[in-house]
Amino acid sequence: MLQPDELRELVEKYHRGTTETELAALFGLHRQTVSAHLRREGISKRTSLMMTPDRVEQATKLYKDGWSTVQIGKQFGLGPSTIGKALKRAGVPMRPPVADRWHQSRDD
Repeated sequence: MLQPDELRELVEKYHRGTTETELAALFGLHRQTVSAHLRREGISKRTSLMMTPDRVEQATKLYKDGWSTVQIGKQFGLGPSTIGKALKRAGVPMRPPVADRWHQSRDD
């Protein structure tokens, strides 16, 4: 649980552009806990701002080059689901998860 001064610092850092993932590392929290704190403070997520058209273009190229959404997310400081949603909105055909591909190859 964050102390009131820590919560103020977390919110200030978020407003200055620190990502939820970075905040989680700084405060020793899970990213979803950071998200919950921000939500309780009435702060809207800025995911759409984090995935600018330029970043979507970069993510698309990396994904087509074989990078996973996890790898791309780490590169941008975002979660893999954020990357996946942005790629889907951009019309990028998604590969099945690695575990599914592994099972498919074993079934052949």
